[in-house]
Amino acid sequence: MATQFAQKPPVWFTIIAIVLLLWGLAGCASLYGHFVIGPDMDPNATDYDRAFYKALPMWLNIVYVIAVLAGLLGSIGLLMRARWAGTPYLLSLIAVVVQFGYMFTATDIIAVKGVWTTYFPAFIFAMALFQLWFAGFAKKRGWLR
Repeated sequence: MATQFAQKPPVWFTIIAIVLLLWGLAGCASLYGHFVIGPDMDPNATDYDRAFYKALPMWLNIVYVIAVLAGLLGSIGLLMRARWAGTPYLLSLIAVVVQFGYMFTATDIIAVKGVWTTYFPAFIFAMALFQLWFAGFAKKRGWLR
């Protein structure tokens, strides 16, 4: 019976996978702060920030959890060199689009806080795109088994 082995990836693949894992863990820390500390995590939180936080629908919090945990799972999959690593990254990207799509189209946050509030979410979106692309790249190179 023939066995097919994945090619050994270069060292930089492992370095990027570790950085993506750390990114996922930072997302977990942010998630923890969101649920446990809330708007008081920011000492400069305004009355608007507190009201905005309280008005977030529960389903949006669930989407946030999915975005973070799916991204973390994808990074774990990359480190395990698992072929399925791209699937949770795709789920994470979809959740990121839903989460920030809602925040920027269904709320007045940009009008109140300014366009700069979109910068970090845009970076998060770019990271989600990169994670998905990188998993696909690694799979095509035969680095995932």
